[in-house]
Amino acid sequence: MRKSSLVMLAAAVLLGLVAVFFARMFLLAPGTARSNAAVQTVSAVVAAQAFAFGEKITPDKLKVVQWPANGIPAGSFQRVIDLIGSDRVAMRAIDANELVTDKAISGKNSRLSASTLLGPTMRAIALPLGETAGAGGFIAPGDRVDVYLTRPGEDDNQPYTDLLMQGVRVLAVGQDANVGLDKAAVVKTATIEVTPLQAQKAALAQTVGQLSLPLRNIVDESRVRLETAQLLDLNDGTITRLVRKPNASGSSGGEQERSGPAPSAAPRDAGAAPKAAPMGPSIEIFRGTKPTSYPVPSGS
Repeated sequence: MRKSSLVMLAAAVLLGLVAVFFARMFLLAPGTARSNAAVQTVSAVVAAQAFAFGEKITPDKLKVVQWPANGIPAGSFQRVIDLIGSDRVAMRAIDANELVTDKAISGKNSRLSASTLLGPTMRAIALPLGETAGAGGFIAPGDRVDVYLTRPGEDDNQPYTDLLMQGVRVLAVGQDANVGLDKAAVVKTATIEVTPLQAQKAALAQTVGQLSLPLRNIVDESRVRLETAQLLDLNDGTITRLVRKPNASGSSGGEQERSGPAPSAAPRDAGAAPKAAPMGPSIEIFRGTKPTSYPVPSGS
């Protein structure tokens, strides 16, 4: 009985040793070795404290940490000395412990400028702005706006408004390009990012009319097709009636409807002779816009 127990104990020990052997082989497998090698780290510079837009980069607000080698983005820095000594400033707000890259700060010996925010082949142009033309001061850097042009009427034409461009990006308002702007402000100009052709149109538009910049949803990339808006379009779809003043001859144009067919003239009896105009002095009385002529009796 005791002999069989010893055999079972020896078998259990043997099985345990086999399990340990296979577990060790699994942990040292080539795939596992590659997985351990993938978590190698390199030095990277991060912000020890938050930087505000336009703030100078100083060494006391930076630190070096270990960053995964296969996850570090291009343009990062490995030494603090590479970021200082050249009057570099933050081109946007940088949070604490955020990786500092060359896109977040200005270049060596460069001044604070919105030119680094432009896309390739794009241009920046400033447009006049005000409280009514700039969405009450709620336009901020990073927003998207449309541009409308309102021109005064020339000769017999009425004033009208056209859509000049859609969904353009705002780079700065006034002289502030901080995308972290947290309150509305009424400024005199807005700098927008446009194509060369749009810049050409915007420069000409400023000389012929008034510009307005309606604010649009930041994720709205739709393009709408609008017709030119004129004075007669200033309604909610109801029929527009225009009452004209009487002309020099005393006749009145009456009411004119914009929508619907014009009223046809009343039929005239072909055999009836035209009424002769009254001779001698007369008195003309206007009731509303309709004139009525009364002859003055002779001898009065």
